[in-house]
Amino acid sequence: MTMRHKLPFALMRGGTSKGVFLHADHVPADRERLTALLLDLFGSPDRRQIDGLGGADKLTSKAAIIGPPVRPDTDVTYLFGQVGTVQAEVDYNLNCGNLTAAVGVYAIEEGFVAPVEGLTEVRVHNVNTDRVIRVVVPVRDGEPVWEGDFAIGGVPGTGAPIDLDFSAATGAITGTLFPTGNVSDWLDVPEVGQVEVSIVDGANLAVYIDHAALDMTGLESPDEIDADAALKRRMDAVRKVVAYRCGLQDYWNARKAPSTPMLIVLRGATDYLTCTQGERVPAHTFDLVVRQYASGSASKTLAGTLTATTGVACRVPGTIPYRLLGEDARRSTRRLGFGHPSGIAFVEAAVDATREGVSVDRMVVQRTARRLADGVAYLRQGIDMPTAVTDPP
Repeated sequence: MTMRHKLPFALMRGGTSKGVFLHADHVPADRERLTALLLDLFGSPDRRQIDGLGGADKLTSKAAIIGPPVRPDTDVTYLFGQVGTVQAEVDYNLNCGNLTAAVGVYAIEEGFVAPVEGLTEVRVHNVNTDRVIRVVVPVRDGEPVWEGDFAIGGVPGTGAPIDLDFSAATGAITGTLFPTGNVSDWLDVPEVGQVEVSIVDGANLAVYIDHAALDMTGLESPDEIDADAALKRRMDAVRKVVAYRCGLQDYWNARKAPSTPMLIVLRGATDYLTCTQGERVPAHTFDLVVRQYASGSASKTLAGTLTATTGVACRVPGTIPYRLLGEDARRSTRRLGFGHPSGIAFVEAAVDATREGVSVDRMVVQRTARRLADGVAYLRQGIDMPTAVTDPP
């Protein structure tokens, strides 16, 4: 069909991420053609993404393709794409929990879901993981509310709280909460040696490790981690062994910068400074220090899916997160806080652990979200669609 070079989009912030939102009927369904389009749209590969809409950081180089439901128990479909900056690839093997908050807002604004005054529930089907997330969006006068007094670490100012319930999203990558059947495992990792990890597949696949096992302080900034090539090799070596252990070797070997599994380096709560404003985060205000690493670089925040997953891991005796918690946090059912490089992320988590296994009763995080811009993107290569579509304005 005739190629076209204009593509309507919305720019949305969800939590500590920012993404380009597209209607599913405006882009090809075929993943190879979609990948080519997204690389064009974002200006990748290029570290600055100077010739596209990418934000030159993995937290801002994200795409969300939104369409009508294909499951009767959902309201909208959401395909997430992590668009590479230096690598010409788009990773679809994960979900972005932060952007899921913006999906709820977008679904109401675009007419996928009718607004309900007060609170509107949007049942989001993340097609990457084939899991459903309940997003509860505050609504006033038929429109999503974005102003409020709720603050999250890594986002300036405040906004209206949006609840993300991931309790039905466990086993997102492997199909089971504990892929190895154990709450912790000892691994023989080349160039690292014997290390203990906890592998937990909640809303995303996470590998938890004590900072000392990687010769870290656990307080390193993302820039310090990214500048340490030897440390990144050790981190990737651990991730590769876990990927193979979880049956993801084909995925791992096919990518230059795989996103899955995500490595979470932990240490007990202690004072540290944020990487954004240099503000001191006191140890008594949170429970664990976390540093997230995947796709060849450290994250400036903690992903929403991993905030949820870490909360669940903290509620299961024997996991590394559980062991590093303070006694008060272990005994309490209060929300848990995790100190990431830009501030604190909170989660409400509850599990039912029996001899038969662990079931997740609650896995809820709160985010803020809002629409930042609407527009039309001009592509270099145009859009290769299998059937004719109406040109956008």
